[in-house]
Amino acid sequence: MKQKLKNTNMLSTVLSIVIAVLLGCLLILLVSDEPLSAIKSLLVMPLSNAFYMNNIINKVTPLILVGLSASVAFRTGLFNMGVQGQFYVGAFMTAIAANYLEGLPKGIHIAAVFIAALSGGVIYAVVAGALKAYFNINEVVTTLMLNYIATLVTSGMTNSYFRDPDSGGVIRMHYIPEYLEFQEISSLVTAHAGILIALAMVVLVYFLMKHSVLGYRMETVGRNKVFARYGGLNIKLITILCFAISGGLSALAGSVEVLGVHRSFFDDFASGMGGDGLIIALLASNHPVGVLLISFFFAYLKVGGQIMQQNTDVSRELVLIIQVIMIMLISSRILTPYLNKRKFAKEVKKNG
Repeated sequence: MKQKLKNTNMLSTVLSIVIAVLLGCLLILLVSDEPLSAIKSLLVMPLSNAFYMNNIINKVTPLILVGLSASVAFRTGLFNMGVQGQFYVGAFMTAIAANYLEGLPKGIHIAAVFIAALSGGVIYAVVAGALKAYFNINEVVTTLMLNYIATLVTSGMTNSYFRDPDSGGVIRMHYIPEYLEFQEISSLVTAHAGILIALAMVVLVYFLMKHSVLGYRMETVGRNKVFARYGGLNIKLITILCFAISGGLSALAGSVEVLGVHRSFFDDFASGMGGDGLIIALLASNHPVGVLLISFFFAYLKVGGQIMQQNTDVSRELVLIIQVIMIMLISSRILTPYLNKRKFAKEVKKNG
């Protein structure tokens, strides 16, 4: 029964995505003077050459990590709306460690960069986790407020204390040392190697949630806190650990963006990434493999939207409309009752 319900939810998600894309295409037909070219640019062109495909890989890397971050919290029954802030802190700490610990031996320097990023994200997330665990302060409120603090503080410090004097009109730090930059995977796959970290995190989070004691305890707390409490679980500790893991994944996403794409930290760094992570986790039903697939779909749409805007008269903002339609369909689960009804009718007909 449980497996049937999972299959129905999966089918509902797939149908919601298909319907959203079809409605997006219909909108293109209504607003564009060259609709066929726009639809081709959005849905076909991202696979037309290696440059676009490598661009998809680069875009999917942080999406996977922020999606995993949100999904870990959701599965524990917590709403970490602070993915964006933790992402910023991770990116900021990466740039600080990269530029100001440059005298260290290279191996130690590389390790220090990741330790700084993860420590920053974990500590920042644990603040909200501790407030929730010990004072029952709503984590949605605290994490949203911490988002604003992270964005404004990192922007202000970049503009004042850490700004590269040669940055011109761009508010950014110094570029990181070249040996810290992620290299291309191969001569054929020119996307940076951060995708390997993201894929490794998918495996680790899957193992954590499906095959570890901590994962079982986190899911138990997410399903029924009263049962978990009477079962002897330390809900406060699990809450804090959940936020620590979630914040670490968000910070790692920010670190990967600095080391693999931007080579620096700058004002308004990768805005909207946290929101994408929350949406991906929702669409993937908090499953790590689902996060991987939905992240690729989002990256594909983002690249397709850029191509469409360059080649036609349709703005890439259409991709946001498609995302909103998907969210509305998935969150309301309007297709699930219909699918359940059809499945029930088939069972009745089969059994007479």
